[in-house]
Amino acid sequence: MRRRLLALTMAAALLVAFAPQPASAAVVIKGVSTTSGFRWKPHAVSVAKGTKVVWKAVTGTHTVTAWKGSWSKNTTIAQGSSTSFTFKTTGVYRFRCLFHSTLVNGVCAGMCGKVTVG
Repeated sequence: MRRRLLALTMAAALLVAFAPQPASAAVVIKGVSTTSGFRWKPHAVSVAKGTKVVWKAVTGTHTVTAWKGSWSKNTTIAQGSSTSFTFKTTGVYRFRCLFHSTLVNGVCAGMCGKVTVG
């Protein structure tokens, strides 16, 4: 009886260990006004594959524009609204606001951010 109980316990543990895990809860990045201008807060996040990232315009109107990485996004969000993207592939994805950043020779300054998916 003990062996059977032990075998059932081990089988249940293996099923739980190898069952598909749900994606992480959504991560929110906020477009805010600071003393040094508009910024994404946080400007860099690390997430698991399958995580939904939400950008919310807390103050001002912004764009969420992909500029590096193998993804496409170019959305304008007015104050109080949001947009999202679910990252399904590992990698580094950079984004910026076209209104509040500059991109010169591959260097972004101002309202720039990064999502690392691993």
